[in-house]
Amino acid sequence: MRLDKLLANKAYGSRKEVHQLLKDQRVTINGEITTKKDIHVDIESDVIMVDGQVVNTKQQYYVKFHKPKGYVTAVEDANHPVVMDLLPPEYIKMGVVPVGRLDKDTEGLLLLTNDGIWGHSIINGNKHVSKVYYVEYDGELTEEGIQRIKEGIVLGDGTHCKPALIDVVSSQSLHITIEEGKYHQVKRMIGAAGGTVTYLKRLTIGHIDLTGIEEVGSIQDLTIGDIEAFKK
Repeated sequence: MRLDKLLANKAYGSRKEVHQLLKDQRVTINGEITTKKDIHVDIESDVIMVDGQVVNTKQQYYVKFHKPKGYVTAVEDANHPVVMDLLPPEYIKMGVVPVGRLDKDTEGLLLLTNDGIWGHSIINGNKHVSKVYYVEYDGELTEEGIQRIKEGIVLGDGTHCKPALIDVVSSQSLHITIEEGKYHQVKRMIGAAGGTVTYLKRLTIGHIDLTGIEEVGSIQDLTIGDIEAFKK
């Protein structure tokens, strides 16, 4: 890969700005200063540095992120801040996008990647990837409503939901496990059972949880094992 393309993709600036970095002798390859913008580098073995800091040369991204409330799960939105505003600029350059979505007022686990096939394998309903949410609610859930959720509730607009698991945490909170990601699904399911969701947090997607990113806004690369598990 050309050095200037690599640095531009990694958000070190436009091609013109990257060329200036090179002219200013701020870039090294394996410890040697280079000013050649068209030089090709081996991203697997060469150590590229800018101002003494190693450039991350990875091309594929698989990360987990603890999404805060107040951000839309999108790359851009005309009216609201988006999750990409909280992530390194290179993510946009490298085509990283959210896998699925979380509502603007929902926090918790969100996966992001620029591997479209891998991302689709997670949101594809036929893959049966379970997602666990922690829910706090007002009101009282009826026994009939809870049973309907467990058996596969049909919402007021005719939307069919697959059977879900419910584990009671307290009188006004629970864990719910679903395999889908329909529009406002958890809120609508709880609403159909007699409650109003006041707080919603996604805890897991498949085998991946918030371990290592407990603090809201934290991000972490997935392990090779995490990545491969979704490919099986």
